Amino acid sequence: MLWLRDRPLDLSQVRIMGILNLTPDSFSDGGLYLDPEKALNRAREMVAEGADILDLGAESTRPGAEGVPVEEEKRRLLPVLEAVLSLGVPVSVDTRKAEVAEEALRLGAHLLNDVTGLRDERMRALAARFGVPAVVMHMPVPDPKRMMAHAQYKDVVAEVKGFLKTQAEEALNVGVPQVVLDPGFGFGKLLEHNLALLRRLEEIACLGHPLLVGLSRKRTIGELTGVEVPKDRVFGTVAAHLYAVQKGARLLRVHDVRAHKEALRVWEALGA
Repeated sequence: MLWLRDRPLDLSQVRIMGILNLTPDSFSDGGLYLDPEKALNRAREMVAEGADILDLGAESTRPGAEGVPVEEEKRRLLPVLEAVLSLGVPVSVDTRKAEVAEEALRLGAHLLNDVTGLRDERMRALAARFGVPAVVMHMPVPDPKRMMAHAQYKDVVAEVKGFLKTQAEEALNVGVPQVVLDPGFGFGKLLEHNLALLRRLEEIACLGHPLLVGLSRKRTIGELTGVEVPKDRVFGTVAAHLYAVQKGARLLRVHDVRAHKEALRVWEALGA
């Protein structure tokens, strides 16, 4: 069970996290939802399709992305967050800035999703103070602009697992109520690293925390399928995510909610 403030999310069933990017430059849907009304409509659509939680982000963290000033990130995020919270589903906030996280949590966000892995002690303190769980994600350095220059590992699975274990323990030790682990597919990782993590995902799942996987429309899917346009990588994404579920993933972070919801219904009906 994942407790999102006062909302329990039963993880005996795989859950879908719908992605809502409020950015001009995200790799797949940048610029589509900068207008708050369009963003709210997209949120409603994902809820209707079966999203169990929505993940809002106002700064692109794609490889090479430039950082966004705190005030600009707040301007993009906070009005949409306030509106989306009225839809009745839990809302996660994807940010690496403590100043943004604090205001989002004050508004009522249910989950803190930090791509830098809670390296900033202020992020851990905020999750503890507001009593919300936090996603601990692996990336080799806390800067998306430089992360691909650090895509070098002797054993990527062992190194990612060790980082996640350490960061999770530090978070729990300062009072963060629960952590969710994310291996960080594509974040400072090449194709071979992503495939190794997928094939040995159970080694991370065995740490005992809920496991979140996000391969939606990513370059790895394009490299494997030959599909160049990110929005057309739905079928490959679903296949990779079902494999991740088989290996222990309990949360899937996706752009295409309906496709995943239907695939999971069939998967679960077959007792897979």
